Amino acid sequence: MKRLIPVIFMALGALVTACDSFRAGVFEDEMVMPLEGSEADSLFYKVSLQYASKGMLIPAMEKMNAAIVAQAFDMEGVDIGPLEETAAQYRENLIDEYITENSGMVGEIPVLTWEDSLTGEFTAKYKGWRNYQINYYWYRGGAHGSSTCSQIVFDAKTGEVITEADIFTDGYYDKVAALMQAQVKADIEADNPEILELLDLEEVVPNTNFSVGPDGVQWVFQPDDLLPHAFGPLFVTVSWDKLKPCLR
Repeated sequence: MKRLIPVIFMALGALVTACDSFRAGVFEDEMVMPLEGSEADSLFYKVSLQYASKGMLIPAMEKMNAAIVAQAFDMEGVDIGPLEETAAQYRENLIDEYITENSGMVGEIPVLTWEDSLTGEFTAKYKGWRNYQINYYWYRGGAHGSSTCSQIVFDAKTGEVITEADIFTDGYYDKVAALMQAQVKADIEADNPEILELLDLEEVVPNTNFSVGPDGVQWVFQPDDLLPHAFGPLFVTVSWDKLKPCLR
C-alpha cells in the first residue's frame, strides 16, 4: 500500500496587541494517502491548531492547551493527552477507518475520497477573556461534507475555561434564551424573513458554544441544528446592554 509520510510542523506565531505579550504556537500535521488499488481516491487529512506558547504562567498555558486538545479531539476512540500524541492517535485511527471502510469497495463506488480538516485559532481577546475557535470539516462521500464550529472562552490570565454560568447570574437560562430568540427573530426579519418559517425559535437557547467581544456574546449553532444544511451555521449575538440584567 502506498502511503505518504505525514508532515508534522510546530512553529511559534504571535498574537500581538499594543500591550499583550501573549504568543501562540501552531501545530500542523498534513497527509495525503492514496487508496490502495485506486488511481483516483485518497484520504486528505490536515490539522492546524494554535496553542498557548508564551506570555502566561506555565500552569495557565498547560490548562489552556489541555482544554484545546480535549475540545478539538473530542471524538470516539481518541484518548486525550499531549497535543502531538493525541493528534497522532487520531490520524492513525482515521487511516485505519478509511482503509477498513473503503479497501474492498474500489470499483463498486464511484468516489471513495475522504477529507478531514481540523483547524483551531485564538480569535480575539476581550477584556480579561481570550476566545478560541475550532472548525472541523469532514467529507465521507455523498453530495456534501459536514462541518462544525466550536468556541472556547478562556480566562486570559489563569487559562480556565469560562462558562455561561461564570458570566451570567443564577437562573439566567430562560432570560437569556428570550433575549436570543428576540434577537435572531429581528435579525432574520431584517435580512431574510422567509427563513423564520424554517426555524423553531424555542430551540434558540444558550448552548455553551459561545464567544465574547465588544458587541456582546455570540452563540453558534451548527449546520442542521436549527436550519437546513444549506444555510450553514447560525450566529446569534446579543449585546452587553441587553444582557446587562443577567450579568454577574
